[in-house]
Amino acid sequence: MHTLLLRGSGEFDLNAVMSNEVKSGVEHGELLGPLVDATIKREWDKVGEWRERCVATMGAEQTMDALAVTSAFNGITRIADATGIPLDVGPAETTATMRSELGIDDFDYAKKTLRYDSASV
Repeated sequence: MHTLLLRGSGEFDLNAVMSNEVKSGVEHGELLGPLVDATIKREWDKVGEWRERCVATMGAEQTMDALAVTSAFNGITRIADATGIPLDVGPAETTATMRSELGIDDFDYAKKTLRYDSASV
């Protein structure tokens, strides 16, 4: 298990980044994972369904925060990918084992384009 300890926040299982079947340790992660996936995939009906579930459990403010963070990170990643910004040396070295074992280094951007239908964006 790959874990990340955030000061004052707790310990989180990073394997959940690659699978919603893994419990991340994030409060309400079982709701947030599908909400994030539906948002990135632009599955608006599912976004509405998961948003309603999140609001009922977490409240409107936390749900809006989650959607804002999802949108921001998705945009930042697309910009970095489109411009070819490489991973800095320091983070590349400290995350090398984790990225390899989680399969992040094998991520195929052509498949990402097909998966998220970014051609229609």
